[in-house]
Amino acid sequence: MEGCALASDALRREYAFRDSRRADLCQRSLYAYGAALDDSKQKDSLIRGERTRFGRGENVSLHKLPSAQAHEPMIVRASTHRSFTRHCFRFLTFFGLIAGGLLLLVYYVIESGSLDRFLADKANEQIAAAMPEGYHARIETARLRLSGDLDLNLSVRGVTLLGPEEKQIASIGTMDFAVDPVKLIGGQVTVNSVSVDDIAVDSSALPSTGTFRLTEHRVDSLPVLVEQMFTQTDFARGILTAADTRSIYLSDIVFPVGSASPGKSVNVDIREINLNLLADGILRVDGEVLLDGTAAAFSAESVEQDGRTQSLQAEVSNLLLTPFLLRTKEDGEPMLGLEGTADLVLSLERARVDGEPAVAAQIDVGAGRFIADSIARPFNDANLNLIYDTAKKSIEISDSSFEFDGSRFPFTAGIIDLDRYQPDATDGYALDVLVRGGRFKSREPGLPPLIFDAKFTGEYRASIPRLLLDDISISSPQGMMAASFKAVFGDASPELSFGARIERMDTEAVKQLWPFWIARKPREWVSRNLHGGVVTNGDIAIYLSAGRIEGPGIPVQLDETEMKVAFDIDDTRITLSDQMPDVERSDARVSINGGRVDVEIRDGSLSVAKSRTVKLEKGTFAIADTYSKPLTGVVDIMLAGEVRDLVKLAEAPPINALKSTDFTSDQFSGNTEVNLRASFPLDRDVAFDPVWHVVADVTDGAIATPINGHQVSGLDGLVEIVPSRISYEGSGSADGIPLEVQWSMPLGKPEERPEGEEDASVLWLSGNLNDAQRNQLAPGLDDYVSGPVSITVEGGDEGNMIAVDLQQTTLSLPFIGWQKPSGVPATLSFTLTPGENGVTTLNDLHLTGSGLGARGQVTLDKEGLLAATLTDVAISPGDSVNVGMQRGKSGLDVTLTGRSFSAKPLLDQLVKSGNGGSIGGGRSGGGNVDVHFDIARVSGENDRQLSGVNGDIKVRAGKMADATLKATTASSQPMALAVAPDGDRQSVSLKTSGAGALLRFLGIYQKMTGGSLNLDMIETDAGWQGMATLTDFRLIKDEQLKKILTDPTVGNGKSLNAAYKNQINETDQRFQRAQAVIDISNGVLRVSDAFVRGDQVGATIKGVVRDAAGNIDMTGTFMPAYGLNRIFAEIPIFGPLLGNGNDKGLFGITFRLTGKTEKPELIVNPLSAIAPGVFRKIFEFQ
Repeated sequence: MEGCALASDALRREYAFRDSRRADLCQRSLYAYGAALDDSKQKDSLIRGERTRFGRGENVSLHKLPSAQAHEPMIVRASTHRSFTRHCFRFLTFFGLIAGGLLLLVYYVIESGSLDRFLADKANEQIAAAMPEGYHARIETARLRLSGDLDLNLSVRGVTLLGPEEKQIASIGTMDFAVDPVKLIGGQVTVNSVSVDDIAVDSSALPSTGTFRLTEHRVDSLPVLVEQMFTQTDFARGILTAADTRSIYLSDIVFPVGSASPGKSVNVDIREINLNLLADGILRVDGEVLLDGTAAAFSAESVEQDGRTQSLQAEVSNLLLTPFLLRTKEDGEPMLGLEGTADLVLSLERARVDGEPAVAAQIDVGAGRFIADSIARPFNDANLNLIYDTAKKSIEISDSSFEFDGSRFPFTAGIIDLDRYQPDATDGYALDVLVRGGRFKSREPGLPPLIFDAKFTGEYRASIPRLLLDDISISSPQGMMAASFKAVFGDASPELSFGARIERMDTEAVKQLWPFWIARKPREWVSRNLHGGVVTNGDIAIYLSAGRIEGPGIPVQLDETEMKVAFDIDDTRITLSDQMPDVERSDARVSINGGRVDVEIRDGSLSVAKSRTVKLEKGTFAIADTYSKPLTGVVDIMLAGEVRDLVKLAEAPPINALKSTDFTSDQFSGNTEVNLRASFPLDRDVAFDPVWHVVADVTDGAIATPINGHQVSGLDGLVEIVPSRISYEGSGSADGIPLEVQWSMPLGKPEERPEGEEDASVLWLSGNLNDAQRNQLAPGLDDYVSGPVSITVEGGDEGNMIAVDLQQTTLSLPFIGWQKPSGVPATLSFTLTPGENGVTTLNDLHLTGSGLGARGQVTLDKEGLLAATLTDVAISPGDSVNVGMQRGKSGLDVTLTGRSFSAKPLLDQLVKSGNGGSIGGGRSGGGNVDVHFDIARVSGENDRQLSGVNGDIKVRAGKMADATLKATTASSQPMALAVAPDGDRQSVSLKTSGAGALLRFLGIYQKMTGGSLNLDMIETDAGWQGMATLTDFRLIKDEQLKKILTDPTVGNGKSLNAAYKNQINETDQRFQRAQAVIDISNGVLRVSDAFVRGDQVGATIKGVVRDAAGNIDMTGTFMPAYGLNRIFAEIPIFGPLLGNGNDKGLFGITFRLTGKTEKPELIVNPLSAIAPGVFRKIFEFQ
């Protein structure tokens, strides 16, 4: 036992000694290794710029080693006997030291980076040899290190792949390969893991390998494609298994891909991909990809059985669809497509032997927006479930739906190879989509959604390529629609055509079925402006040629050849403008051709007030171009109803016809038919004044507010209203007087009116008025105007301009006894300006007519004429008289002055008139008038004149009281006329020593010269009677005297003058005295007891000098050798027998004057020439 103890103690001491030696060797090795590392680090720092440092925790003191922790660390010298075991131990120790040194050397070589440049060069050589022609790659650095778990970590950095022309195709930041060193020593290369980071790929620099087109594959080839996917999965699994690689990690892979917007791309940033080959044979891929700032997670898992992939499941969540399904303009504004994210699930089961694969996919699109023509609509949810039907060899979409803008569309669909549907087809697919129980949200508040079924069948052929949906049918309780669609694809935008037919469908259904991105502007108008009713006989035709859609930012504006929509709509409500009443219960025809909208309204009604409507008989509404800005509508409608209702419609926006007037709709009455034409903006945010034109045919209309002081009623005519003026033309009554009326009044501000537009109101009235009606419009003219007048009144700012046609009117100047009879053309015009206290002024008075004329101003009041100032007054051609009139307390004072005045009309009137009221028969109006006249020259008949004519006339109670007139005849002889009262009658006294000139002036006789005349006449009940005495005058070239003397007699054929041996002067006879009794009654001038005594001849005369018709009828006896012949009459007893009475001789001849007074016809009785004295009476004319 003691020996055993000693042996045990010796072993303990030997082990302690060995531990001490081992620790010493380790310590020395560490120091040597540390020194080598220091040298290596110094060299490495020179080469690679790196240093290797040990932390404090890596240095361990010797006294802390296990061998130094013995209870009794006694060292005993052992025996020097060397055994076999010792030799073996020493050999193993030596071998271990050499192996450790080699390992240390390898470790040093690896960690020092000595192989980095070599590996990089070799890698570049190998890659260059492996790259195809025109492509090459380079590596910046290659680094081999030991990882923490003693795997060899090969890190390659700065890998760049270059293509032709040195264009970079891809770059890789870092590639790390973890190789199992143990298996590598055994000759097997095992890559435990691969990590690739910071990959950037420029896909545009890659060579084109062709585009995978799904449409180039048959539906029944889907199992082949699925099998290829499984084969590729098996291949990938085999590579990983062969390399004993359990994981591959890829991160920060960035590469661009094309987006939905031409010319634009989106970067796909794969943040990480983890590929793991799990122990149970499951190959799993997980990762995350960043698209346009939105992260999407994806995973895929394949399960193998007996070394063969049997199933594959893949999921993608929150995948951003926007870059690939949304086309934008150049400025980034969305234009067309889908905006949102989707979740995808794909499930594949590999086909068994003689079996078919199972393929299923599910796509869920979350909330987003669908955008078309830059209009966004909310997209709530979409769910698509796809399976491959192995029996039908078709792709079936079942139990799918999508919700869009409040509407829901559940549908099923099928896609099959076309030749299974059409045996003669060579390529393409047959399509069949069925919607059951679809629900369209109503665009009208409060209306239920539209429930409908739809069916779409057609085909797609890739060889053409063409999509044809030749059977589209939509049915609902509200109606049916049949349609077809075709799209032919090419290098440019596709050729599109769509046609539809609607026999009968509710308007709301049509609006809901109309896609908002097709003909957006016309659709917006239909949606906003047609409410309710039924659409019938509808046709839709849309065609876009290839290349018509030019690209982002260029709107598609369809013209009249590209879009034609037409339909009838019954019992609808039409909104013409947001500011106008809707057309209710209307039937119309709507036509849309390109951007133009035309609505032909057949009937309807407009509500203008509570329980008050106007009827729309017919009309049109048009939008010339729905694509233009601002959007403008043009309406042309015929309305009928009460005037007040239509005026209320016109005074409301957008027309505002009465905004610049004091009128209101309640002031109008009557019935009317109105044509309203207007052009106005349809966009609420656009402000411009509408252009409109209203024409109303008014019947029995009236305006409560007086116009220019006159009450207007009984209107039958046309009212026209434009933004700058309102006018009326037609018949009406002003203050109860029937007139033809033309009236207009400016509207708006002067600066807003068109250039040249009058700023003043205009009133034009015309009519045929009797005396009472005339006085209502122009009072105070009774004294001067009587009988019917045709009057025209033109109102203005300065008064009413009145024009009077006096042709059928009697015009009187009572103070001079002149009168224009009815039938003589004459017009009177003046401006009638109402004043205060009933005073009316006739300014700018102009009288024109047949020899008539006057101008000046007349002032009237309620009692009649107040004052007048007239110049250039003429009642005959050549007159120039100034007239001043002023009414005083005792009557009217009139002053006549002037250069010339024609008395011929007055003379004619004196001859024709037998009225004893006043000289000339003129009317004085029953008032008092004092006339003073002073005229330089007065012309009479045959242009004979009196000069220096002056005098006074006094009229009292409408009857001439007295008058005086003085003048000088053309023979420079004085004349005087006096009219004075004689009891209850008037007397006239005329005296002149120029009787011949006066008779010529008066037009009574033209062949007399000289002579003194005394005329005294007195008024009778029927006219005038008196005596005229004429002395010492001559007759020169009197044709009647010559005819009596020269005509042959019956007895011997000789003339009377020949019987007296031609001693009687036929051309010039002097007379001593003439006398006659004159009677002027009832327009007839008669003479009786008239005789003429001369030196050679004499005569007695009686009869009518002039009747009302201007005829003469006188008889008489002519006696030659009057002095000798008259002696026989003086013989007592025998004188009366021989001379046949006083102033009749023994010899004479009887004669008669008939015909017109101006040119009488002389008839001589020749038998009376041979009958002496009393026997001659037998032959006298009766």
